[in-house]
Amino acid sequence: MQKYEEFKKSGSFTLATGTEVQGELCLKGAATTLDLYSADFFDTHKSPDIVGLFYDRSKVSLINCITTSGPGSGTRGNEHYHFSTIFPHFVIFGDQHINSSDRVIHELSFTVDDAATLFYDFDAFGSVINARPHMERIVEEKEVGRTIEIGEYPHLLYFTGKHEIFVVETVLGKISATHCISYSFPGPKGIHVDNTIRLNIVFDSERTVDEAIRSVLDVLKFLEVIGGRPQNISKLVFILANAGEERPKIFDVYWCMPPCRESDEGSSKPHPADLPIQAAMKPDEFISVLRNWLERHDVWQNARARFSTVFAYQNRYNIDRIIGAANMFDVMPSSSYPGKVILSPDLIQARDNAREAFKTLPASPERDSVLGALGRIGKATLKRKVRSRATLITDIVGGIFPELDLVIDQAVDCRNYYVHGSFSKIDYNKHFDLVQFFIDTLEFVFAASDLVESGWDINAWSKQGSTLSHPFGQYRVNYTHQLGELKKLL
Repeated sequence: MQKYEEFKKSGSFTLATGTEVQGELCLKGAATTLDLYSADFFDTHKSPDIVGLFYDRSKVSLINCITTSGPGSGTRGNEHYHFSTIFPHFVIFGDQHINSSDRVIHELSFTVDDAATLFYDFDAFGSVINARPHMERIVEEKEVGRTIEIGEYPHLLYFTGKHEIFVVETVLGKISATHCISYSFPGPKGIHVDNTIRLNIVFDSERTVDEAIRSVLDVLKFLEVIGGRPQNISKLVFILANAGEERPKIFDVYWCMPPCRESDEGSSKPHPADLPIQAAMKPDEFISVLRNWLERHDVWQNARARFSTVFAYQNRYNIDRIIGAANMFDVMPSSSYPGKVILSPDLIQARDNAREAFKTLPASPERDSVLGALGRIGKATLKRKVRSRATLITDIVGGIFPELDLVIDQAVDCRNYYVHGSFSKIDYNKHFDLVQFFIDTLEFVFAASDLVESGWDINAWSKQGSTLSHPFGQYRVNYTHQLGELKKLL
């Protein structure tokens, strides 16, 4: 997508109605515009897709278009003209036009900025220190018709040729990560090899643009947990089904409003050793967790989307973040926590008596509020939901996070204070560092328990070192100290 930034080109554009108008396309992220002009009146509001032909005969498809200005009209001298300005969500460059309803995308490929860390395949590239024996053999085998002289300190740099880092069949299709090298021919200026790690999805059946994009977003949500921060997409291509032809049809996609980090200020670039799962070092675990995580995504997507929203704050903390972090657990699928709490007979009798007494009172907000609270007795509260998720962690590594239930209860009390104005033992404005601890607790419990249920070996992770470049590692290392500070106040 980066190569199309500040792209500007004019051509002829066709609306969904078949009307052809002239226009200019300017790509600039969220400020992307397609300015259309014609001597005749035209209306773009019923054209979610617009296709274009530039004057150099290259083709472009604009998907999910919104009219931001117009239709309008103007005059210059004796000539009258009409105009509109369009914002497309996706701009696709290729040898044919695509509409949003076309089910033609067979596979896709994209890159993320932390790919070299997420898929740290250290042994794929290397160098040989004592290269003379190898160089002598290479020179002997290379028939160039001239003598190649080997110096005193020859260098040998290599790529093993292992392009595939991992591949796994998932509910989305076949997902893989691959090395894609590019290089210039060696010469007097030296040798240069670049590598780009691409993520690929091959679908089991053709997809529309929106379906393909949803698959990308699903994978990104997983990668941001593993990488410890949201990922920026730098390139996205669609590959169309091309039966009977040797070369696939590849289309460059410009995503006008792609998911991205708001800022890298205060955000740590992850270190490979800090990741919960190291894909290249432990491909079997990564494959298993990714497959299981995606298989659960349909029922978990609302809660995970809420997690992504709050997690995107990174090292920026505020009141809205703790409210959102607690809300993740309220929108989890009901199967992820115990549905009912076993009540004692005395408590059941007291609840029923109170309900009958309040039902006899005239309707009022206060009466209805109490009846609502009585109706929730026996159902899982927010504290019980979070505690049940934490059990997935503490049952395995409880010694690393002692008294986690205490921290969870205080985190929910903090959330209740900001939502309901509930009583609090702690002055949160004075001790906002504890609010940060509560936020980190809720986010860690949510994401880590999700990974554990998907097959993550949290016990192995708990024994590895940390450079504090990943939120999980930061939380683990700082937990004991922050727990002590909380207990002092309590």
